[in-house]
Amino acid sequence: MTNHLSTASGCSAKQPRLTEVAFPAGNQDFRDVRNRCSRACREFNNTPEDSVPNVRSQKWLDIVRPDRDRSLDASAAVTHDQTFGNAALKAATPFVKPPVHIDYGVRLKVGGSTFINRGCMIMDTPVADVVIGEGCNIGPNCCIISVTHPLSLDGRKSKQSLGLPVTIGNDVWIGANVTIL
Repeated sequence: MTNHLSTASGCSAKQPRLTEVAFPAGNQDFRDVRNRCSRACREFNNTPEDSVPNVRSQKWLDIVRPDRDRSLDASAAVTHDQTFGNAALKAATPFVKPPVHIDYGVRLKVGGSTFINRGCMIMDTPVADVVIGEGCNIGPNCCIISVTHPLSLDGRKSKQSLGLPVTIGNDVWIGANVTIL
């Protein structure tokens, strides 16, 4: 199997096969991280869409950067909404319409000028990055999945999950109902 990275122009560049990283997803530490992310997603999804943009930005950061210095949130926050009024501003967090579902969040990096529509599911891992560049548009009900399980029966009996990185470049438009593995 060959991995390909797509560019905004639709061209592909052949890349070397990436190596999976095995991890014990059932381990209590990993469960704790998933549960923390689940709570943060629930808080984000329950925040009214007409809330002050800084509130939604902070709720997003609770998902992807839970251990940040929160005292810097107010001074550093430039939201997607503010960039419409001032093109010189660069958004610090993406514009994400709820609901969004993310497993871990801690290795998810999304460009601040990216738009993610409703129903996005990101099945990420604590062992491999999911990177979504700047200026992307992700349609409704998309899935980005960086986790899998061994194909062999013996491998599945090991109770290990496998993480692989996913990288989406800048200015990529992903239509509705797309699954990226």
